[in-house]
Amino acid sequence: MKTGTLYIVGTPIGDPGDISLRAIETLKSVDYIACEERKTALRLLREHGVEKELVEVNEHTEREETEQIVLDLAMGQDIALISDCGMPVFADPGTHLLTEALDTGIRVTAVPGPTSLTTALALSGFDAHRFYFYGFLSPKRPERKSELQRLRNFDDPVVFLDAPYRLVQVLEDLTASFGNGRSACVACDLTLPKEEVRRGTLKQLRDHFRKHNAKREFVIIVGAYEKRNARG
Repeated sequence: MKTGTLYIVGTPIGDPGDISLRAIETLKSVDYIACEERKTALRLLREHGVEKELVEVNEHTEREETEQIVLDLAMGQDIALISDCGMPVFADPGTHLLTEALDTGIRVTAVPGPTSLTTALALSGFDAHRFYFYGFLSPKRPERKSELQRLRNFDDPVVFLDAPYRLVQVLEDLTASFGNGRSACVACDLTLPKEEVRRGTLKQLRDHFRKHNAKREFVIIVGAYEKRNARG
């Protein structure tokens, strides 16, 4: 029996108009959709006239739902995987499902979409020919400090993500570890009307967001290490 296909579908990172025609067509054509959060998925799907059964696949449910989803794929059903925003699996749930599907011989393909990483890099002003994506730092401060010490002398820009409420905390830790004068960029609420892309030194950015502290989706890009501004 021919297996179904698992579609990894990119969705908008902010502006709902950024979804692709192919993504909409794929979401309409599959048997059902595995989503990160039902409420967020319903809002997106209704906006584009998509009515499909939803199965939540997130950090709480992924392992228990994966077995049934892979079984459905093996029986010939086509299923789409979406996250709340951007590309699934990339700093989002879905890795376990993807691995199990591949190990079972299921066909997996992607319908690419926007990502906060590439959008922030494009707006940062840094040379993005090479960069290091670190993603989420440890939530535990001692471990986070150790991670940053290993990263502070990188020769390429380093990209960080974290929860919206941790923006100031991460900037404080970056400033302490990388130095006041290190160049950086903070990109908040990308593609939304309240988008803010602020460039400066880590100290300048830390001081600004201390004064204007709010829960916002963000990406931080720290410029490459240069001896002259390492501890400025």
